[in-house]
Amino acid sequence: MAPRLTPLVLALGGALTLSACGGGGGGASTPAATPASVDVTVTPSLGQFSPGCTVELRKATGEVLGTASVGINGRAVIPVSGYTGAVIAAVKGSPTCTYFDEASGTDKPFDASSQISAVIDNLRQEFGINIFTNLAATRVLDTSRGSLASGATADTIKQENAAVQVMFQVSDMFATPVLIHRGSGKVLDNTESGRLATRLAALAEVASGLSMGVASLASHLADDLTDGRLDSIDSSRMQAGLDAAIGKYASDSAKASLTDAAANINLVTDAATARDQARTALTAGTSLQQARQIFADLRTSILSIANDAGTGSLDQQNALMQGDFQHGVDAVLVIDHLSLMAWAADTLPNPESPSVGHRESDCMVPYPFTANYFECTFIAGRTKREYHATVRPAANGVTWEFTRVRSLETGASTPLTGLTGTLTRDAAGRYTASGNFYPMTGDSTRTVASFSFTYDGSRDAAQVWAGSGSLDALKGDGSSALKVIVSDAAGNQGTKSSRFVGSLISPHHRFDGNLEIGTPTVALDGTTEPKNGRLVGSFTDISNPVAPFKFLEGTVNYSQDLSAFNADLAPSTTNYIRQTLGFTGAAYKSAGVTGIGLILSATNADGPASQRGEFTLTGLNGLTLTGKATQTATGWVWEIKNSNGITVSYSTAAGTGTVRNADGTTLGTISKQRVSFIDGSYESLI
Repeated sequence: MAPRLTPLVLALGGALTLSACGGGGGGASTPAATPASVDVTVTPSLGQFSPGCTVELRKATGEVLGTASVGINGRAVIPVSGYTGAVIAAVKGSPTCTYFDEASGTDKPFDASSQISAVIDNLRQEFGINIFTNLAATRVLDTSRGSLASGATADTIKQENAAVQVMFQVSDMFATPVLIHRGSGKVLDNTESGRLATRLAALAEVASGLSMGVASLASHLADDLTDGRLDSIDSSRMQAGLDAAIGKYASDSAKASLTDAAANINLVTDAATARDQARTALTAGTSLQQARQIFADLRTSILSIANDAGTGSLDQQNALMQGDFQHGVDAVLVIDHLSLMAWAADTLPNPESPSVGHRESDCMVPYPFTANYFECTFIAGRTKREYHATVRPAANGVTWEFTRVRSLETGASTPLTGLTGTLTRDAAGRYTASGNFYPMTGDSTRTVASFSFTYDGSRDAAQVWAGSGSLDALKGDGSSALKVIVSDAAGNQGTKSSRFVGSLISPHHRFDGNLEIGTPTVALDGTTEPKNGRLVGSFTDISNPVAPFKFLEGTVNYSQDLSAFNADLAPSTTNYIRQTLGFTGAAYKSAGVTGIGLILSATNADGPASQRGEFTLTGLNGLTLTGKATQTATGWVWEIKNSNGITVSYSTAAGTGTVRNADGTTLGTISKQRVSFIDGSYESLI
């Protein structure tokens, strides 16, 4: 049996793609407990602020906690000791303070009379100040903007912040945005920071359309909302601003997802409606944050490895491997046939019968069985060819010469030349094959064999052999289609089992590890295949010799049952190969990146269109999910859970799904392109 490298990776790629409704990690909007003394990093943004601007932190009462100038990186760092309550933050202007206006592409002044603010209910080690935080801050600050308004509490702060996030479909307006400045280029990506920066850049475009700077728009929106409604901005104006910002600043890889979000923007301009949605979201608490984390990790890790569009790193490896092995591989069978030739060589001096053979291949003394040579027929099933060779006695062994090849698909026969070699036996009984054997891949013209092995001398189909060496399938231009380097190999024709330890090297990949093939399974049409297989090792992309990287490692267990299958008949609900697949290991999207851990089991035992599987998945950020998938007549139904009972369900047929809390309440809905959460925020699945 040939190493089924392409089906292996396809199976794992499919498993990762199907597990694309689960993941782990991502950033939460609620901070961890803050230590007694901490450096607080504040990032103001209307576009990047310049040195000369000052950030100030105050307690809820107005007492100053600290101030710092904005650095050249656009951030200010302020030491805070012994305080963990509500914080009022403001970026204040000066004669030398400027911000980058993303609509005009120029730096604009932010003078001493200018200020934008943010209010958080508890001290965070890192947060931002922007037009959204300013809009919420004006709802809880007194007229001096230096302390909380009378009656404002931590709950009030949470509600007003959440309401503004609902209004503009922002999951965390306090996140540090991607900073845009003169010459920053296409920097917007599909991360929380990138999406927030996209909305902020869109507001600069909105401001430009209203003939004002974005700093003025910050004050304008705060005044506009005093009556409980935003009248100066709506979804269509925001969408136009988003489209303009994406065109200027989005990276190519993020453009599709950001554009999809822009097309589906739906501002909530009524403050009361936004507060109602915000209360629902706040009631969900950390469950909503966990749900976001699941899909954030899905986007940043799992979909980067495998996705329906075929753009993930494992998808790309699949494509390369399919190209390398699209014509079939018969590497293991070549070694089987070398052992058959050894059996023939051992039998030739004193033949007890006119033929020797195993599986579908044999070597036979030509009729009338008096010749002192064998004619061998080797069936190479994976490449769908039948090779004919003459084996003649020679000093300490035999020579081989392949004379013709017949296509098992068309029946056409073609003469062969140049495929010759020797099989010698030393005094210890060890055979060495050297020369040009038949091609072990469908796109090669010969296999250069340098392989030594022993076998137990059995003159029947119960041979036991062991060996080492190399086989190199060369194309017509002399390049290698597949090289097999075997450090240890063993086979038993009686049990139809084999074991190989070594490396397989194709034009784009290298596998290092071991392969074990077990007992046979026989189809109704007589086809024989190994029933069980186990592959342990790692796959490395060697396309770039200077920077190879491991993209898959682990253990694959595979079994198949052909007992009810007839290849001569059309596949049906009863005429199919029963298969099971198990995998434990990790997949990697690039060099130096932590792998995604996966434990997978899948089977089609219930029918070819009733496949099912279960998996445990550990994402790049360490969150573990469990799930199951069931194939129906129209598609797949998926269910994934995290350890706290948050459940994702999705139907591929309907293209819809839900995200539910442990108590059954809805946290969000899923479409083919995005997850929409109850607070109006979303996660892209593009």
